[in-house]
Amino acid sequence: MRMNFLLDETLDELWRLSTHLVWQLRLDQQRAFEGLGVSPMQAFALMCIAEGIDQPSSLAFVMDASPPGVSQLLAGLEERGLVRRELDASDKRKMRILLTERGKDFLGQMREHWRVVSRERFARLSPEELTMLTQSYRKLIDFSPGKGLTSWEQVVEP
Repeated sequence: MRMNFLLDETLDELWRLSTHLVWQLRLDQQRAFEGLGVSPMQAFALMCIAEGIDQPSSLAFVMDASPPGVSQLLAGLEERGLVRRELDASDKRKMRILLTERGKDFLGQMREHWRVVSRERFARLSPEELTMLTQSYRKLIDFSPGKGLTSWEQVVEP
């Protein structure tokens, strides 16, 4: 019984801390990407596409968004020349999303802007703490090297 009580106390504190941290990281993302003219949601979509999510339905699933919402988001990214949509060669009923060369370059710019904004927050941690945090994140999102999962493709199943 005591073990459950301690776990519950820890979970309560993690909930409180996670809620604050997620909000702060969202604000960091807005600050990092506002100069580039993309929202955190658009940035996340680009990252997912770069990591191998190439179906609008899979992207909608990962983003917990409606297919029309994802379609609108993709249209905006397509207008900027960051992604392109094409019919899947093996199944003409399916649409694939691909990063363009401009999109790949843009992802590099996003990464650099994120680093600039994030350095202040993450510089508070020692190298050991950063390693432990990274390992913990991997465990929590279920595609750490030890799990045998290497990409979103293996995690996403709409």
